[in-house]
Amino acid sequence: MKTMVYAKRNFKELMSDPLSLIFTIGLPSFLLVFMVMLNDSLGVNDAFKVENFVPSTIIFSFAFITMFSGMLIAKDRSTAFLMRMFISPLKAFEYILGYIIPLLIMALIQIIILYTIGFMIGLSFTINVLISIPFLLLIALLFIGIGLLLGSLLKDQQVGPVSSILIQIVAFLSGMWFSLDLVGGLFKQIGYVLPFAHGVDMIRLILQGHYIEMLYALLIVFLYTLVSIILSIIFFKKNMKE
Repeated sequence: MKTMVYAKRNFKELMSDPLSLIFTIGLPSFLLVFMVMLNDSLGVNDAFKVENFVPSTIIFSFAFITMFSGMLIAKDRSTAFLMRMFISPLKAFEYILGYIIPLLIMALIQIIILYTIGFMIGLSFTINVLISIPFLLLIALLFIGIGLLLGSLLKDQQVGPVSSILIQIVAFLSGMWFSLDLVGGLFKQIGYVLPFAHGVDMIRLILQGHYIEMLYALLIVFLYTLVSIILSIIFFKKNMKE
């Protein structure tokens, strides 16, 4: 209950910033519609077909959650708010959970809105769409964990620039704009060392009904998510002690 009260406060904090809503929902929605319609007219890239670009755009939208989750926790660290909160009986993992819950709700809203837009521009509704939602939330949890880790390590003014770099990494190394196989070499190797391309592959395979083929990608995403959450708890606890 104490964690939920803290989560409610964080949700209100997120909703009070209209800029975050524009970036996390408005920009990916515009990008999805524009690129799919452009590709339908020109027919130049399979990556921009609606069945491929919808999951890519959803995952790309999660990168903005990384920015705002990191800025939220870094802002709390830079003020006296967390110093006052540390007298409460909440443990480090409960604080982190209090940040995760509202951010997952925001991620679910992103998923619903972008899938709805996808249906409007030609994506077929199948049972695979519903099955993909828990796995998309796992990927969202990965981005949230990275954001909370950045917010626990960096100062308030440092989170934005570092998160912006991450957004570019996701855009170019996840395979959302083009297949990494087209480039190959070191570029592809780096892309698949990171979890983002695995996340895109996993959701695309789920939408195609290839559940066995997506297990390796699921394992990679799960391990990265677990590590990011554990590290964010460790460094947050270190901040509490300091």
